[in-house]
Parts: sequence; C-alpha cells; structure tokens
Amino acid sequence: MKPSLLLAASALCGSQTAFVSSFSTNGAAFRSRTPMKLDMFFATEAADDDTAAASTTKESMDVKLTPLDGSESSVISAAKFMVDSFWLQSPQNLIDGGGDLSSISDASKSSLTNIQADDLLSKYGERMGKRKLDALIVVASDGSSDTKSLSADDILGLVTIEVRLLNSNDLLSADESEFRLTQAVASLGPKQRREYKDASVLDIARELLPPEVTAVCSLSNLCTSPKARRMGIAAKLCSEAERLTKEELSFDEIYLRVESENEAAKKLYEDKLGYQCKFEASATALRVDAERGGFVEVDSDIVVMSKKL
Repeated sequence: MKPSLLLAASALCGSQTAFVSSFSTNGAAFRSRTPMKLDMFFATEAADDDTAAASTTKESMDVKLTPLDGSESSVISAAKFMVDSFWLQSPQNLIDGGGDLSSISDASKSSLTNIQADDLLSKYGERMGKRKLDALIVVASDGSSDTKSLSADDILGLVTIEVRLLNSNDLLSADESEFRLTQAVASLGPKQRREYKDASVLDIARELLPPEVTAVCSLSNLCTSPKARRMGIAAKLCSEAERLTKEELSFDEIYLRVESENEAAKKLYEDKLGYQCKFEASATALRVDAERGGFVEVDSDIVVMSKKL
C-alpha cells in the first residue's frame, strides 16, 4: 500500500482561511508577539470558490497551472501574493484584534512579506544539492501570462506541496522530519549508510523508522486572488495537487485539515471535493499582528479529513 498524502487544507468560507500558516497539534496556549519562522501547512479556499457557481467568466478563462522553478524571484512573487490575497484580504479577517486592511502600514506589509518570503524560500527555494524532502509551489495564472516571469499581480492562486513525516496523528515540521530521517541513516554502520545514500524518503521511512512514523506529502497554502474568486480556481489547484501527488510522488491518499468551527469549509471539502473526517485535534493558528508587522499564535481546534486517490 502506498503512503498517504497529508493535505493541509484549512479552508474557511471565502477563499482564504484563518490559518494557512503554522499549525502544530500540541494544543499550546500561548501568543507570540515577535516575528517567527512560519511553519505553514494549511491551505485556504472554501465557499467563495464555489465550483457549482458557473459563469461566463469562469467557463471562458484559460487558467495555467505551473510549478515554480524555485528561483528567488518566483518565490518572492508567491510570498507577495500570499500576503496581499490571503493574510490581508481574507473574508475571515486574519488581522489580530479585528482590524482591517487600512490598519496595515506599508512598513508592516513589507515586514509580513519578508517573513513570508523567508519561510517559502527555506522550503521551496533553490538550494545546493538535492532536497531530502520534495517540495514545490504550484501557481494558477491567466493563460496569456508568461509563466517564466510571473509577478504577484499575475498569480490567480497557488498551492504548495511538500513531503514530511507523520507520527501517528502529528504532522512533523519539515525541519523535524529531515532531522529524524538524517538520524535514522546516521545510526547505521558505514556499509549500510552507503546503501541508503540515494534512498528515497519513502524507503527510509518504511525501513528505518518506527511503524507509527510514515512519510506523507502535505498540501498547504491554498489561496486565490480576490479578483479570481468563485471561478473554480481552488478546485483546479486541488486537482492538480492530487494529480502530482499520485502520478509524480506515488501517494494514494490525501489528507486535509480544517478549522472545526469552519462549517463552510468542511462542507466544501466533504460535499464537493470528496473528503471524509478522520479525527479531530487541537492546534495553534497564526493571525497578523498589524502593529508589529508579524504574526501571533492563537488556539484552534481542527478536523483532519482524507480522500483516497
């Protein structure tokens, strides 16, 4: 049986979610008031991307779905898009304390973009040598756009995919996942280490890690531009992520996580996209700190759903 894909898809009613960012299922109840490294593995989209709402614009738009090459410029464009379209223009208002877009200064917006760019570059940007954990950003753009030089304004939506480890019901961070994989190989003798030098993450996890720890692929950061909502773009991005997951990464199940109180999002994923509830957990989510240009953590409950591919 192929390993499962963990689709982190915290979708809220109306294209963006309140926690496309750092969720950790440890139930920690604290709020950080300083910039932090984001550990984003939640997606966004929900009822605003109603796949049943047909329109002339929706039917006629030619949408390209393209994996980014990981260059610094392309990843920074993705970061700018996420800040503009997700963090600052979500119908759920992700600004801590209930502020609005007018409460965000240019300096705060620039700070948010820098934090977001650093997070995306660390996970999806170019690096020397091969990544131990596969990761990529897929963007949706108008068919007329030049996908080799996309700006933030050219992007209609995006989603990210990355391989991680799942320890029972706990999705480990990318750093923790890579550490455990590296330690598993390092614990072997010299001859065995050479045998696993070019082994896949799936093989290392299956053969060297405890049975409760498995390699999965997490889909996250699903979001669409305000100008492109209710056009089915989120569904297209999900379908492409599922295709890549099955055909390129050889996973046969995909998971997503949704905020428990987000009924619209749960309805979207269950009724329209075919996901089923697996379990519930406590987690922390991020909100925008408008004054400091950073993020704060808040408590949240989530529902984990899955779909067979």
